[in-house]
Amino acid sequence: MSYPPLRARVLVLAALAACRDGSGTPGAGPAPDAGAATPAPSVAPTASAASAPSAPSLDAGVGDAAAPDAAAADAAASDAAAPDAAAPDAAALGAGCTLRRGPLSLSLRGPALLWSPDEAERADFRVIFNRDGVAQHVAPSFGGLTAPGSPPAEAAPDAGDGSGDPARASWPACVMASRFVYCMDHGGTIRRTPLGGGEGPPIGAGRRGTGISAVALPGGHTLLAFLSDRKTTEGAVTQAFAVLDDGAAVPLSEEGSGATFVALSPWKGGALAMYIDARSALTPVHARTLGLTAEGKLEIGPDAVVFVGDAGESRMGGALAIGASGPAYVLLPAAKDISAFGMAAIRVDEAPRDDMPAVWSLYPNGLSPAPIAATQGVSPIHVARVRPVSREPGARHALELGQLDGEGRFHARCVAVEGKSFKHVAIEADRGGSLWIAYTNAAGTFIEQRAAGP
Repeated sequence: MSYPPLRARVLVLAALAACRDGSGTPGAGPAPDAGAATPAPSVAPTASAASAPSAPSLDAGVGDAAAPDAAAADAAASDAAAPDAAAPDAAALGAGCTLRRGPLSLSLRGPALLWSPDEAERADFRVIFNRDGVAQHVAPSFGGLTAPGSPPAEAAPDAGDGSGDPARASWPACVMASRFVYCMDHGGTIRRTPLGGGEGPPIGAGRRGTGISAVALPGGHTLLAFLSDRKTTEGAVTQAFAVLDDGAAVPLSEEGSGATFVALSPWKGGALAMYIDARSALTPVHARTLGLTAEGKLEIGPDAVVFVGDAGESRMGGALAIGASGPAYVLLPAAKDISAFGMAAIRVDEAPRDDMPAVWSLYPNGLSPAPIAATQGVSPIHVARVRPVSREPGARHALELGQLDGEGRFHARCVAVEGKSFKHVAIEADRGGSLWIAYTNAAGTFIEQRAAGP
């Protein structure tokens, strides 16, 4: 059997990585803690919007997370510009990034799902949190606030967001497809429940604490992707799986390949899947298309190794960025070489192909993990990413907003906020032309509304 040059290189390097790791298990992550068996079904209570927590309150304190002034934003953007990506015009920096409302401190904290109803729906913008497999809805209330509020102050390190609690730390963000919300509980069980509330049976057994992704397909179908541990001849391997509606899970990653991150996006009447296989010696990034047959069954397209990065780790994530039309981009914060780190934008055209070139936007220094999120289905593509402010070790982090142009180059718009660290970044474009950004730092989880710009 013959392979394209890139795939052959991946296989050889993967074998070397397995030898270095001392086993055949991809990656250097922790030992599996969720097996292949589906956990015993249990009916979890579902919280609807009617049972949402009380309206969140504004944090009026001004602290270390204050947004930088224009000069600092210019310097930060210049510091992050890549040699092979056009740097944004200094005069344009900050254009289309005006803060409209917020930041608002939410009553819950942790990974957030942002939901913007379409024009046919009579509902308010919502933030949905995962509470041990149950979707908790929050409708942000800015009260009479019409001007931007004070930047969030950072709390003491022991304020926490639940990451010190093994149970709460294993609640990844819920995801949505069509009229359903998917949430994973602390044991890895994934349930699909109606958006308006209600019960849902378990439809997948994932690796606890790992992210999930879902999209709507034509005909009212839904597609879920998640990671799960499976026993193979090489030992326990974490792989990517897909579930159509409430059917059986089918492998999404190729046999012999592991997966440490998976994401889906709508794509040309079907879906585009991307998964990362972070290893101690290299990081292959795979992509493939998914669709429906005439009989309504899931059809999985050929696997392509679109990019191979340097050594990764199990916490490495990425994002799928897709406009209203045109190509898709896999966004991967990773090492470009031994001395450079940044965001690689890997283009996907009609169908994923092996060994696609990357357009780099370099960070001042490396960062792990490096949260990143991007919009889907709107143009231009908006990106929210966390990067170091400067090259110095221990430098503060910036939550930076920007756009991708038609060639995949990143153009910075503004630094929304600075802080010691950030987690769980999310971004969503609403029907009114605004961007909603959610992020978590030591002080809690905050949401902002900003102008989307041109």
